[in-house]
Amino acid sequence: MILVPRNLVLKRILVKDRPVLALDTGFEADSMEGIRLVKASRGTGWFFHEGRLSPWTTKGVLQEDRRLVVWGDLDRVPEGENPAAWPQDGAEGREFLRAFVLAWTARAEAEPLKAFGPSAVLPWRTATGWAFVFPPDDLRGVLDSIQPLSDRLSWDHYRHPDAVGAASWAFTSAALGVFLLSRTLPWVQADEAHLRQELRVLKRTLTEDELPEEPDAATLRLWLEALKGQDGTPVPRWKAWALEDRPWDSPRSEANNLRRTKARQKRERRRGQAAFWRRKGTVITVAAVATAVVLAVVGSVVWGLVKPDPTDGWTPEQVVTGYYTGISTLDSEVLRKLASFDSGKEPDLAHDQEEATNLYVIRQVRTAYEQKSPVLDAAEWEAAGKPTVEPGRMLYGLAGLEYQHDGTAWVVRYRKWTGEAGEDKLMHPLGTSVVDRLVLTKTGRGWKISSLRRERQPLP
Repeated sequence: MILVPRNLVLKRILVKDRPVLALDTGFEADSMEGIRLVKASRGTGWFFHEGRLSPWTTKGVLQEDRRLVVWGDLDRVPEGENPAAWPQDGAEGREFLRAFVLAWTARAEAEPLKAFGPSAVLPWRTATGWAFVFPPDDLRGVLDSIQPLSDRLSWDHYRHPDAVGAASWAFTSAALGVFLLSRTLPWVQADEAHLRQELRVLKRTLTEDELPEEPDAATLRLWLEALKGQDGTPVPRWKAWALEDRPWDSPRSEANNLRRTKARQKRERRRGQAAFWRRKGTVITVAAVATAVVLAVVGSVVWGLVKPDPTDGWTPEQVVTGYYTGISTLDSEVLRKLASFDSGKEPDLAHDQEEATNLYVIRQVRTAYEQKSPVLDAAEWEAAGKPTVEPGRMLYGLAGLEYQHDGTAWVVRYRKWTGEAGEDKLMHPLGTSVVDRLVLTKTGRGWKISSLRRERQPLP
């Protein structure tokens, strides 16, 4: 969980022979991101250094090696350099944390804060200590929106998803302190959705036993209040904490340390069990629901043998097109109705029905849990130019359907898209070029698909 300032480089440059503070965005001026940055390049931010908060009024943009640089006026621009990452170890980490707290509390006293974000504050190392730049709100909003999604997870361990204003900065400060001393965070989760859920349950589950043992009692109370409460703790308390420079090595008795260790381990086991059910509960629910669905499907098939259905009167063309609509909409019932009763020996027909059943259940459970469908329609995604699929979305469906009847069978060509999660947590599209050959037979229930032969070829 190394926190890197995301290719945003602060520098001291000369404009008309006078020093100004500039921000190299890393984006080219003629890029789409560059256009958005130009529009947000004028505003008023803040610069904190040596206990003093000064306005930083951005005046526009310059170009350096085709990169876009936002520059602004400042009363005094000290020499400095950008850190490769936010310090999170030892004495340097403590120095940085206290400087960070002094900076955001001073900013909060001058103007109301919005939620913490990696583009909301940029550290700069000077000869006399740490300086911090708070970009103007419009510029900060653009910087946040154009950063790669793959860079976000490490920062999200230090951001409460629901905290706003100063409470958000207090949470981040306490989280930085916990990691500084223990090299881990009690709520760490690899999956983004599970991480947010863990952060939301801190209010009712986090105890002092899960925090590092080194800080003094006052520091522990401050951190615990900030981590548990979305309302946060008053800004003056954080400022006083940073100015007092408390020692973090208060002695504790061996018995007290043993008690804390046992209590922490017990709490961590409970939290681990709760996290397991939050992570795996959906899968278990899906399995149970899938079983119920299979039983319901079996019953519907039996009932379908005696009950007429509107699809019994469909033309061959309606049967073929309706079949592929059923695949795209995950309608396993339609797929079964359009296949002949003795088509169960056809592996591709059976595969389509099973896949539709399983994905339908997963979609319904996740929709109920997340309050929105996770499925991204493949045809719409392809028409939009195949944009990056956000983590958690399910890419699925058919695109480019072409139907042809050669006198004895129907030939259907299309592209099928699914997704596979990679190590970067993004969903990577998997495409297949497919050619199906379907044979229809006239039965007592109308035209039905009696045979399906499928040829597949992976797309590049």
